[in-house]
Amino acid sequence: MKLAEPDDGGAIAALTAVLLPVLVGMLAFSIDLGYIVAVKGELQNAADAAALAGAARLQNPYVQYYAPGQPNQSQIFSSVSDSTKPGSAISTAQRFANYNKAGGVSISVPDSDVTFSYYDGTNPFVPAVYPATFPNTITVTTRRDDVANTPLGLFFAKVFGLGSINLTATASATIYAGNINSLQAIPGVNAHILPVALDVNVWKKFYATGVSADGGTYYAPNGAPQLQVYPFDTNTPGSFGLLDVGPPANNVPAFRNWIDDGATPNDISYLRSNNLLPVSPSAPQPWKVGPGLKSTLVSDFNSQMGVPNLIPLFVPVSQSPYVAATGNGQNATYAIVGFVGVDITQATGNGSNMNISVQPCAVLDPTGILTDITPARPTQYTYFGTTQTTFVSAKLTK
Repeated sequence: MKLAEPDDGGAIAALTAVLLPVLVGMLAFSIDLGYIVAVKGELQNAADAAALAGAARLQNPYVQYYAPGQPNQSQIFSSVSDSTKPGSAISTAQRFANYNKAGGVSISVPDSDVTFSYYDGTNPFVPAVYPATFPNTITVTTRRDDVANTPLGLFFAKVFGLGSINLTATASATIYAGNINSLQAIPGVNAHILPVALDVNVWKKFYATGVSADGGTYYAPNGAPQLQVYPFDTNTPGSFGLLDVGPPANNVPAFRNWIDDGATPNDISYLRSNNLLPVSPSAPQPWKVGPGLKSTLVSDFNSQMGVPNLIPLFVPVSQSPYVAATGNGQNATYAIVGFVGVDITQATGNGSNMNISVQPCAVLDPTGILTDITPARPTQYTYFGTTQTTFVSAKLTK
């Protein structure tokens, strides 16, 4: 007798009918899950960009906050979190977040989702407390939820009663500073370096007291002391004078170009190939003295007002009697020991009535080679004993 064969087809059909909704649900869930992961990544990119951009706006307020004799510390402290100021750290972070989209929606960031803190490079972030510590870190949260930008709508999960989901991402960025001891030649990029030399002791005295070399205290339009670098009270040449920042030049047009446009890659290559870089207090290098400061260059200095520039510092040959440079005439050289960041706050007059003044300013120059890089903090000093003014790009720290 022949036995009946089992109806495999019917069993498979029945099993398929049972499992098909599950399989479809799993497929739908996987599509939505991939979408969630993609949008989460977009939110993170927006948070990263916002934090890095906002942190860059902390650099110059940091320098201003710790500048000598600063009378407006509280205003500077609060300005970074003032979203009504377009150039503030918070406004910049919000603007850069909005340049990004997550799930097709431009990301807006409420004020409450941008916070400021202090990071020493080792311990956890702590609130920046006025007046002890200025914030060196910004944290940004980006959202697709009920707080901002609406929850993320899903495609197939609605079948299971899940029509949307809340997503957030967070990023922190910290500003880092260090000492510039050398420059690198980058094709097409000039170094923002003024072709003048400033006595390192004048710089240190100003940072300690707010007083210029002649014993006077002078104020810039922002209310803080400015360092009057010319004229100089010793009545000796070379206390603040023109400096070759490339191949030797003794003509005004060359210095005009250096003031207006900075040192070119060829200039930097010359300095490096002639062993004039790197420099440091323990290993100064002899940079050639330029001609006397000319009145015709005042307009060029004036054009650089408010522009971040590096300025070379030199150590004088002796203090009593004061001798700034080694040698005489075309053979004289300054012993360059490093660079600091300044902006010109005054450039007026002519002849014996010329007056040039500067203030500390944050400088981030891509040609600068920095050492001793750490998060910017009040106890981090240059090797001249003054607050850092030279920075690298902000770094994501969380």
